[in-house]
Amino acid sequence: MQKYRWEKMKKLQKRICSIPYYRREQYDLLREASIDKETFSISYEEMMAITESTHRDMESKGFHVVRVYVDIYELLEWATSLSISLNPESRTKFAMEKLKELIFSKSVTVCN
Repeated sequence: MQKYRWEKMKKLQKRICSIPYYRREQYDLLREASIDKETFSISYEEMMAITESTHRDMESKGFHVVRVYVDIYELLEWATSLSISLNPESRTKFAMEKLKELIFSKSVTVCN
């Protein structure tokens, strides 16, 4: 009986992920503030094309994808408060924390 309930719960769970979206006017600041500047050696348009492709790919894998619009100044303040550098891992962590805030504030709902 316990195993059945666990399997049923797993089927009801919705996989969710966040993808950070950056504003064009803050793209240069993001590039300068990040330690992985080579990641941003591409144009804003190219970065957005990659972001959209990742979004579609994650949806095709069954994820509920939430766009997290990132204000670079807020990201910088967050990173400074934790004494961490801006890199792929920290930017992802920030987007996930923003997603949690959106879920807890009920700005985003996750339904099956």
